Amino acid sequence: MTYLKLGNCFCGIEHSSKNGADIIYGIQLKQSKGELNIESSFEEKTIEDASNKLAKNQHLTLVINNDKVLSKFIESDQQDTLKLVYKVFPNANLKDFYFEILSQKNNHFVSLCRKDYVDNIIKDYEKHKISILNFSLGNNLIETITNFIKEKDDEIFSSNSKIQLKNNHIVQIENAEVITKDYVINGLNTFNSHLLALSGALQLLLNNQTTLTNFSEEKNRLINEFKQTRFFNQFLKLGGLFILGLLLVNFVFFNHYFNKVNELKQVYEINQTSKSQIIKLNESVSKKQKMVDDLLKSNDSKTSFYSNQIMKSLPFSILLSEFNYQPLLKRIKTEKEIELENNIITVSGTSSDSKIFSIWVNQLEQQNWINKVDIIDYGSTSSNTSDFIIKIVLTDE
Repeated sequence: MTYLKLGNCFCGIEHSSKNGADIIYGIQLKQSKGELNIESSFEEKTIEDASNKLAKNQHLTLVINNDKVLSKFIESDQQDTLKLVYKVFPNANLKDFYFEILSQKNNHFVSLCRKDYVDNIIKDYEKHKISILNFSLGNNLIETITNFIKEKDDEIFSSNSKIQLKNNHIVQIENAEVITKDYVINGLNTFNSHLLALSGALQLLLNNQTTLTNFSEEKNRLINEFKQTRFFNQFLKLGGLFILGLLLVNFVFFNHYFNKVNELKQVYEINQTSKSQIIKLNESVSKKQKMVDDLLKSNDSKTSFYSNQIMKSLPFSILLSEFNYQPLLKRIKTEKEIELENNIITVSGTSSDSKIFSIWVNQLEQQNWINKVDIIDYGSTSSNTSDFIIKIVLTDE
């Protein structure tokens, strides 16, 4: 089974007995970066206590190796499993029992346990959210690790038995006074009390169980139920991560475009404000332009008229140097209104005859479009000519 099916944590639990009382031995292995290490091992009295040592929905191999299991040895060349069982337990009704046979050439180790006892233990673990994927009876599962054991005397101990080995094959399993001993199983250090639990955990990883049983269908059912549960849980996790990922991506895009929209809104508002100001300025400029145009048209016609009339009235003794219609009252300044001296014409020049100059001024005053003429300045510059400045006040328009 792949990592997606089983994960990276493997567990084995043995129900055994110690000093006449039931006891549960457990061990957890964790695979990481190609290495397998013992994550934890424990010794508890109840299924509830043992379950509390494990993660929820943890899977494991269950080994039942207490007084509820009957184990016998038989030497026979018989290969039929049912005949072997009936030969060892002639009165057993196999509808009520699970059996497991470990065959080592012509040596057969047969273990028997009531179905209802095993089923109730499995149900108790299920109540505590622990999944049993396989189970084994007696000491038969020790065969899983015999190839990894290197002992000079070919003798190992489990939690309640002594196992004799010969060329890594089991030749005898017998109840005996057990001594505490530690073993190194392919780099994993553990005590003999946890050897069967370790065998169960490794069996899930190695999938090398060779015993013959009548509960293969039950084992397949347990595995399928676990697969469905794990698939559902993984699907929920992956689905949740996928949805979370989508939400995160959506948030990033939403936040990005939300900021963009806000920026565009701000630019739009600024543009609208600028547009409004431009429209107002344009209207103001248009009005002023129209006023200027009207004024220029009006002034051009009036200026032409006034200048033409004044030029026609000039005697030969007078030369004009400046003609100024509606002169400025003040110098032009930025952002200041232009102030004109309305209905005023200033004329300056030179005169070579003062009498003719006086006659010319009187003639101007006789014009119906002139209100009065003021001599601002009249002074001699030489014996023959005099400079002058006059201000002509026009009648109201």
